[in-house]
Amino acid sequence: MNDQGRDTTFELEDVTTVFEERDDYAEPLTASEVADELGCSRRTALNKLHELEAETDLMSKTVGARSRVWWIPVHV
Repeated sequence: MNDQGRDTTFELEDVTTVFEERDDYAEPLTASEVADELGCSRRTALNKLHELEAETDLMSKTVGARSRVWWIPVHV
């Protein structure tokens, strides 16, 4: 985890990079996994994921009572 504190600002591009730099581009991620990669709180990651979903083609799906996964669709 990074040594980033409360004053660190995360941009939407930071979150997109987490998805783009994975070995398995098709594997969905949780907000916690994104937060771990960025070194931020789960809430910060979740806010950015919701923002990206509204502004881009990022998609999400509920997979349990309180769980959601996120992915960038692969267009073929």
